[in-house]
Amino acid sequence: MKRLLISLISATALMCLAQERGGEPAPSRLAGYMEPGTEASGVRAPYYDEQGNLQAQLYGEHAKVMGGGMAEITNLRIDVYRDGQVAMTIFAPKCFSHMDESRETPGKKVLSLSSEGAVLIELGEVSIAGRGFRFTSEDNRFEILHDSKVLIKAPARSRNGEGL
Repeated sequence: MKRLLISLISATALMCLAQERGGEPAPSRLAGYMEPGTEASGVRAPYYDEQGNLQAQLYGEHAKVMGGGMAEITNLRIDVYRDGQVAMTIFAPKCFSHMDESRETPGKKVLSLSSEGAVLIELGEVSIAGRGFRFTSEDNRFEILHDSKVLIKAPARSRNGEGL
């Protein structure tokens, strides 16, 4: 049987999109993807804003549904877009995704990602590395929890007069 390219992450992305656009996904179509023990390889889940512009794209080498709306993702990469271009990329060897109820909007689903492992963020001339992270789609906040280090690739003196 051909491996599924859709996992809980894709299903949660579809649920978020349907929720934002005022619709409900068909439960029967998503239910099969959320059974505990379901696994998928080659995961890709795009996220769009209200105007249909690509905001981010999540990739995972492998995902496994844990139950309770949670999935474990290995070799995570998230490309964050600005003006149609990749502005930032986030890498993590392992993380967990979970669908939660919004604190601010009852009935709205919120995607959360978390990990206690290594994380690397590539942002142009800056790289940020650390251990452990949290992200929630409710406030689009990405937080490195421990041992964060910033590496500036270009020397400060060559930044064409940009101040600190």
